[in-house]
Amino acid sequence: MSTTTILAYVIAFLGLVMIASGVWGCFYLLGQARPVPIRYYAMVIGMICAGFAMEGIAQALRILLAVVTALQQMH
Repeated sequence: MSTTTILAYVIAFLGLVMIASGVWGCFYLLGQARPVPIRYYAMVIGMICAGFAMEGIAQALRILLAVVTALQQMH
C-alpha cells in the first residue's frame, strides 16, 4: 500500500468525521429550547459541505493513483 493510498483513506476518514460531527451539531441545535441564530446553522451546514468536499478530494486522489498505476504498467 503506497503512501498516496494511505493519504486518500485518511482524508476520506476525516471527511466522514466532519460530516458526522456536522449532523450531530445540527441535531444539537434543533434540540435547543431557545431559538438559535441562523449563523450557527450556517456553520454546521458548512462543516457538512466541507466533509463532502474532503470525500471528493479523497476519491479524486484514489482515481489519480489508479490512472498513474495503470500508465506505469503500460510502459
